[in-house]
Amino acid sequence: MTTDITWNEYIDATARMGDANNALARLIADTLTAQYDGTAAYLVLDEDESADFMGLVSVLDAEGSCLFKFGDDTATLPPLPKGSPLADAWSGHNPVEPWTVCHAVQGLYRTGAIFDRLPLDHLSLAESSTAADEHYCLLLSTAAHPDFWDFDEAEKARLVRPYSAARPCKGHHAPTPTSSDPR
Repeated sequence: MTTDITWNEYIDATARMGDANNALARLIADTLTAQYDGTAAYLVLDEDESADFMGLVSVLDAEGSCLFKFGDDTATLPPLPKGSPLADAWSGHNPVEPWTVCHAVQGLYRTGAIFDRLPLDHLSLAESSTAADEHYCLLLSTAAHPDFWDFDEAEKARLVRPYSAARPCKGHHAPTPTSSDPR
């Protein structure tokens, strides 16, 4: 049996999901930034070929230097500073464990959140030789900038961008998305 829903109830539910996605993205960003004493700027992500999983690649600083590379099952992220209120927000899950962060990113991904692309100037430092359109990222600080600014309204509603550098002046042109890139 299905539950009846009105259009307005559906709109309200999707708005709440968008708000929840943005809050979770902010928690991830604030946590990684605290773990790296404010130097973390990009959480680099890679969508698998079947488009059913968003993998974690690395954490980069604003210049593109790697602070942490995911993939080593024994490696952990740095602990949160003592007394950090962020620890309570993880509700008993430990954000030093890469899988905790991975599960949080999967929550965003499964609910239709859109991530930024890793800027081309950081690609060579992203710990991979794959093409630029295969790297997504979550912007973790105001020192980070997206690869593309001009999403349409529907995409903006799904975009999770907890932080970002200021948008460049009008004379700066963002790269045009490719036909395979829905942005």
